[in-house]
Amino acid sequence: MDSKTRTLVLSIIAAVALWLVGGFVFNMYIGMICVMAGIALVGLAAGNIMNSPEPEHTKAP
Repeated sequence: MDSKTRTLVLSIIAAVALWLVGGFVFNMYIGMICVMAGIALVGLAAGNIMNSPEPEHTKAP
């Protein structure tokens, strides 16, 4: 597994944990902050993948 893909998978797992903790443990305001932090975390990881250069073996000659 590529390191950028691993980062995306780990950020999704962390976001799900933040959503669950924010939804079931904390009150409404802190829960919404946890949910927004989880969304931002996954967005940053996805942006990191989209900003990566193209692999060498698929470039046109």
